Amino acid sequence: MPNRIFIQDADELLHWQTRVEKVKEYVFENLAGDLRITTACKKFDLNKFTLQHIFKEQQKETYCEYVERIRMEKALHLLKEGKWVKEVIPATGYRNWSTFDRAFKRRYTYPPAFFKK
Repeated sequence: MPNRIFIQDADELLHWQTRVEKVKEYVFENLAGDLRITTACKKFDLNKFTLQHIFKEQQKETYCEYVERIRMEKALHLLKEGKWVKEVIPATGYRNWSTFDRAFKRRYTYPPAFFKK
């Protein structure tokens, strides 16, 4: 009997790990798009609480923190490749300079221009 419970728990864990990986792939492939949590919930047929809970449990960061981190890593990469900030902003899903600039400084301390090649 205890083995059966363990297998069910392992199966359930695998199920949620797989779901989180699919969400992460979706984020990575759609960095320039609408990545609001409500959009992801609709896409993966999850309610907001469930997505927040499983994501935090599996990733040790919230969905929103993950999205911002991945967007900022992409932004830094593009800047180091020599892209202009005006190109990086839409490529990473930001709609305006001020929001992008605040997020970038929060993550890297310095403004985006500091990292441009």
